[in-house]
Amino acid sequence: MMGQDTLSDRQRDILALIEADGAQYIEQLAARYAVTTQTVRRDINALCDLGYARRFHGGVDAPVTVRNISIKARSTLNSGAKQRIARRIADHIEPGSTVFMGIGSTVQFVAEALRNRDDLRVVTNNIDVALALCNAPQVEVHMTPGLLRHNDRDVVGSDSLTFFEKFYATHAVVGAGALDPEKGILDFSYAEAQTTTTLIANSRAQYLAADMSKWTRDASVRVASFGRITRFYTDQLPDDGLASVALQAAGTDIVLCGQEAD
Repeated sequence: MMGQDTLSDRQRDILALIEADGAQYIEQLAARYAVTTQTVRRDINALCDLGYARRFHGGVDAPVTVRNISIKARSTLNSGAKQRIARRIADHIEPGSTVFMGIGSTVQFVAEALRNRDDLRVVTNNIDVALALCNAPQVEVHMTPGLLRHNDRDVVGSDSLTFFEKFYATHAVVGAGALDPEKGILDFSYAEAQTTTTLIANSRAQYLAADMSKWTRDASVRVASFGRITRFYTDQLPDDGLASVALQAAGTDIVLCGQEAD
């Protein structure tokens, strides 16, 4: 069975279309990509075999799974903790850095904390990050191309991944849909996971920004182990100690951004 990294650009784009617009139909996909319906069916079969999609008569849709809430709703949840996390991350980003900024509401707060910084280059697929930096002309902002996800206010797909790969960043600031002591970083969709893994693979230092609520959420797509993360910024860790043990075993630095950090 092929893995995530061997999906074709067309298969990635089909997943992005499903996540952005819902169900897709074989005849329409064949016309869009100028290929035969048999080719589209092979693509769909591959995606369904991996659990990224589900077939129905004449088309393909997202699998029945837990979905993330809208970015607007997420930005209001635990906003105080997210702002503290963002300020600590901003403190650790030096002038002259090239910074990847990925998907998620906490990453948006990091962008806001960087607005007064000089001599930064930011590469992002996150529309709210770009908007936060619109009034910061001293920050050079590169916005990736890709397919717009209206509910998440970002762009995804193979064009976005290819654009990120044109750079090698000093820092990658990434979020997570969920965290698990054994499985590491999880997200709600293939496109989100693929974006984060691309940022991690093309950066020198990887900063994970996630408040404690992410340990209680349920997401099904694997992103990366904690061993791929340089530093984890959070407001607090779960009381059972499992998360702390997992992070320490992975060699990940933990930065707690509680009330005392204000």
